[in-house]
Amino acid sequence: MLTLLYEQFRRPIFTYMYRLLGNQEDAADATQEVFLRACMSWEKLRDRENLGDWLYRVATNLCIDMLRKRKRLSWWPLTRRNREDEGDEGEREGDVRAFLSADHGGILVVAEREHMQLALARLPHEYAVVLVLSVAQGIPYQEIARIIGLSPGATASRLSRAKKMFVEQYQHIGQELDRKQEKRS
Repeated sequence: MLTLLYEQFRRPIFTYMYRLLGNQEDAADATQEVFLRACMSWEKLRDRENLGDWLYRVATNLCIDMLRKRKRLSWWPLTRRNREDEGDEGEREGDVRAFLSADHGGILVVAEREHMQLALARLPHEYAVVLVLSVAQGIPYQEIARIIGLSPGATASRLSRAKKMFVEQYQHIGQELDRKQEKRS
């Protein structure tokens, strides 16, 4: 059973942690730690129907601890994963998804990714986590609620605020960059 769990969740947990930590080695180490904890806690786990939620909760807590120890936050570009069960919620998030998704290529794309990284780095951890889980990992807010231990309503509210905060930070950074360019001219 643990081997199947590892095979099913290794890649999504690694990807999630990589986006939060911004470092492949740290993400790989932390992913191993998540599954080590799963092995050590296997006999004590009662709610085995929601193992994915539990693994993401462990991953989230590990990442936040690592980021606090580092005293810095770095982000990799977000890309939206396709999910079959998005339904109407996916349509409502379409604008944000398009705003956060990154193409691969040239200097403008690299600058855009850096701009997004700066905006995400300015968000409080609890808002950044729900935004990455939702937009980058494609997890519905009901599942995110179980992962972070909040009610679905509180999670939806936090996600909504996170999106607004991201847009505000993104725009603010754009204005800062414009002012710097004007001073150079």
